Amino acid sequence: MSRIAHTAAALALGAFTLTACSSSPSAATIETDKVVSVPEGGDADKPLLDFMKLSLKLTAGCPPLDGTKTGKSLGPRDVPDVPDVPRGPSSRPLGKPGDPVPLPADPDGPPAKDDLLPPLPDRNLLEPVTLTKPETCYADKFAAHVTTALKGTGENAAEVRTALERAGYPDELIVDMKPESGSPRVRIDLREQDTRVALQVVHVGTRGTIVEKFGAQPTAPLKDVRYIPEPAEPLS
Repeated sequence: MSRIAHTAAALALGAFTLTACSSSPSAATIETDKVVSVPEGGDADKPLLDFMKLSLKLTAGCPPLDGTKTGKSLGPRDVPDVPDVPRGPSSRPLGKPGDPVPLPADPDGPPAKDDLLPPLPDRNLLEPVTLTKPETCYADKFAAHVTTALKGTGENAAEVRTALERAGYPDELIVDMKPESGSPRVRIDLREQDTRVALQVVHVGTRGTIVEKFGAQPTAPLKDVRYIPEPAEPLS
């Protein structure tokens, strides 16, 4: 999913977030027997915005995903010391007479050697990553929500996707996977707000739903991440 789309949606939710923070308790209890869904009559053209609102409701009691959001204003002691460098009218450091003047970089020339970064090997990109404590809380809230959303859903891939979309998950966040022992399997991409959270969902019909949380690199194709869950009993 495009990081730009997430950023635009987050900016659009600025006013909503401030209102929620000022008028809601610091923690919210999510009922597991009643699925939280997008508001009735929501704008169908903005499924991502509706999902962001859903995300705020579900994860209201979790620690901030961004560790820098402590609520404390930065003071003079929080700014690292920077040595004073004499500067001229052009804001460039002053040199001594006779010092060589560096030539401007050629925009059409090859990039500087220091700018060349080796690409991350695919084997590392596709390996699952360990979630932080805030990310784990975030994933657990969504896992409970997904489990509730799929209660009573038939063991059919189309029904599973329809139920998830009805619960507030945009189509672009649901990744179809190869069925597991004949049961529908999907992954849900929750890597928004710079998190690395993803869910793997196996729905076994009347026997319940197995939801596994794992971490994935932000740029990794979620379908190809090498996550192999341990055998678990369905969560009914």
